[in-house]
Amino acid sequence: MKNHFKSNLFTLTKKHKTSLKITALCGILGTLFSLNAFADGKLTVYCSVQNTTCEKVTQTFSKKYNVETQFVRNSTGTILGKIKAEHNNPQADVWYGGTLEPHLQAADQGLLASYRSPLQKEIMPRFNQLMQQRGDFISIIYLMELSIGINTEKLAKLGITEPQCFNDLLDPVFKDQVQYADPRVSGTGYSFLTTLVQLWGEEKAFDYFKKLHGNVSQYAKSGLATANLSTGEVAVDVSFMHSYVREKDKGAPVKGILPCEGIGYTLGAASIIKGARNLDNAKLFIDYVLSKEAQEIPWREADSYQLPTNIYAQPSPKASDPTKLKLIDIDFIRFGSNEESKRLLEKWFEATKADN
Repeated sequence: MKNHFKSNLFTLTKKHKTSLKITALCGILGTLFSLNAFADGKLTVYCSVQNTTCEKVTQTFSKKYNVETQFVRNSTGTILGKIKAEHNNPQADVWYGGTLEPHLQAADQGLLASYRSPLQKEIMPRFNQLMQQRGDFISIIYLMELSIGINTEKLAKLGITEPQCFNDLLDPVFKDQVQYADPRVSGTGYSFLTTLVQLWGEEKAFDYFKKLHGNVSQYAKSGLATANLSTGEVAVDVSFMHSYVREKDKGAPVKGILPCEGIGYTLGAASIIKGARNLDNAKLFIDYVLSKEAQEIPWREADSYQLPTNIYAQPSPKASDPTKLKLIDIDFIRFGSNEESKRLLEKWFEATKADN
């Protein structure tokens, strides 16, 4: 009887040990599987900020979360066109950067996936209403103030006084010396258009663009085409202040001037593309780019001086103080409408007859 009890006890103990081993092994395998699944995760980002910023932000995200991340850099207008063309077979998961309005247009056209990040609560209170209205599809990640960029050496050589206002650019002395981005393909150019419409109303704004056309040397395909200003190919450029800070850092005789009429601006956005193949990683990326850490990367590591919108993030010492900027009110909902955008761009084309 005793031997039989010992035999059963030995059998039970052996089975218990085997069961524990199997359980432990399953736990280890489960952990390894989970880690491998995370390590094998991928993410493709369409990026509409400076190439170096695209690189630094995606690299840091990749290392932090062990997600294999790649990016494709293009202007906002080009990226919006790609997302439209690929809507049945998305080739990217998330859209990072670029001006807000094209992101809103993409949302209106059903091209974005819904995701409201918990980190939206750290966005500047000034934009609470906008986030309440459109935060299901887009998140605000930076602010850029519109300004007049000048090549000081070129202006001195031409004997032209530095412009202080948008209206100054209508002076005939600036003939063939002005550049700004084509609003049909550039979010920067569209922001210039909407700023003047907001400031002056449509009639005065489009009359201005018609008159300015005679002084325009070229309509750049990207708002980042500030190299033409740095080399003196043009004397004046209209873009965002951070572009001129960066060019000055490189040693170019460039500076930005906030226009006397009022400071227009745009907001940079991030959004998830509908049908994203790596949806969980896309959500994680949106959370990341809303964070203090990510929003300080552009100026700390990439010489890009957009103003962060996270209330805890520090702006670059070289950038404007966002608390001191007298920004005009911009109706982003109106200008972000696909129908309104199309209408305004057609009016701009008629006013300028831009064919390049």
